[in-house]
Amino acid sequence: MENKTSALQSVSHQLIKSTREFFALTEPAVVMPAAQVSQFADQAFSRHYRVALNFEGEEEALVGHLTRRLSNDRYLLQAYRSNLYRVVDLAQVTYLQRA
Repeated sequence: MENKTSALQSVSHQLIKSTREFFALTEPAVVMPAAQVSQFADQAFSRHYRVALNFEGEEEALVGHLTRRLSNDRYLLQAYRSNLYRVVDLAQVTYLQRA
């Protein structure tokens, strides 16, 4: 029983790792200009896109939906398949992509 659970965990971790590598969610290639981040955030919010946000000083991207606009440059992000919420200040976002 433990071997099956361990094997399943190993496969799921490997799948998550390969998915992150395939979609390049760990490190963005470039840093986006602030105007472009703002424009993409507006589109993602209005069209209810799932996005991956890279923040300065953080290695991994946070994937989720922008659920509420708090001000012109601040949004509330709900993480994908999670109850985690985060206030997103666009000045801290270095890269934004549709996930």
